[in-house]
Amino acid sequence: MARKKSFEDALNRLEEIAEQLENNEIGLEASVKLYKEGVELSKYCSEVLTQAEQQVMELKESSDGVFSKKSFGIGEE
Repeated sequence: MARKKSFEDALNRLEEIAEQLENNEIGLEASVKLYKEGVELSKYCSEVLTQAEQQVMELKESSDGVFSKKSFGIGEE
């Protein structure tokens, strides 16, 4: 399977796959094929999100007025 051009394209395709699998209107072989594609897309999206999280930085001003870069973390203030 070729990688999608963007995170958004991959996410949209994942949504399509989920809808198709939820509708139960396709056969077993097609379901397995879609499931495999979904797993690959999920891995790709996870990788993209991990890379983005590593790149996100926030500027924080210290008490002396100096700004420094600080890694962005979930739950940090």
